[in-house]
Amino acid sequence: MCVSAESSFGLTCLLGPVGAYCLKAAYERDRSALGIAFIPLGFGIQQFCEGLVWVGLRHDDFRLARSAALAYLFFALSFWLFWIPFSALILESRPRIKFALGCGAFLGLLGGAVLYLPILLNPEQLRIVVAHHSLTYSYDEPMGLKFAPQIVWHLFYLAIISLPLVLVRNKHLVGYSTALVVSAVISHTIFWYAFASVWCLFAAIIALYLGYLFYRWPRRLAS
Repeated sequence: MCVSAESSFGLTCLLGPVGAYCLKAAYERDRSALGIAFIPLGFGIQQFCEGLVWVGLRHDDFRLARSAALAYLFFALSFWLFWIPFSALILESRPRIKFALGCGAFLGLLGGAVLYLPILLNPEQLRIVVAHHSLTYSYDEPMGLKFAPQIVWHLFYLAIISLPLVLVRNKHLVGYSTALVVSAVISHTIFWYAFASVWCLFAAIIALYLGYLFYRWPRRLAS
C-alpha cells in the first residue's frame, strides 16, 4: 500500500474483522459463497505483508523486505488470478457458466505461475524502490513479457478477475467488479510507476464493501 507501514497495518486491522464477518455470514447463509467471503481477509493478509516491506526498508533489513515482498507478490501476481474465478465457479450452478469459469480459473492459475514463479525461483533479482510515496517492485523481465507486452498482461489480469464476477447471478458482485475495473484504469493511467502496489491498495479498500454485501446476502440452504 502507498504512504507507510502504518497505513498498511491500519487497513489490515479494518479488513480482518470485515473478512471474519464475511466468512461467518457465508458459512451461515450460503456456503457456496465462502470463496468470495475470503477476499477481504486475503487482502488484509496481503496488506500486512506490504506493511512488513515498509518496516524492512525503514530499518535496512533487506532480508525482511524481500521475504515480505515475495509474500505480497504471491497474492498480487498469482493468488487472485486463480482465487477470484475459482470463487465464482463454486458460487455458480449453471453448467455452461461453470465451464467458462473453470476455464478462467485454469488460465488464472497458469498465468499466475508464469508471472510469479520466475521471481520466486530467483528472488535476488527483486528490487524494491520507494517512488512518490509508493512501493515499486522491479525485477528482470518476466518470461511472460517475451510472449506479450505488459499492457496485454494487464488486460488479461483485469479480465480474469472481473469477468467471473459479472457472470454469476448476483447484481451486487457486478458493482464490485465494476469498481475493480475503474480502480485498475485509474491506477494504470495515473500511478503507472507503482501499478501493482496502488491497485492492490484500491482493491483492498473496495473489498470492505463485501462486508455490506454479506450483510444483505440472502440465506440459502447449504447442501
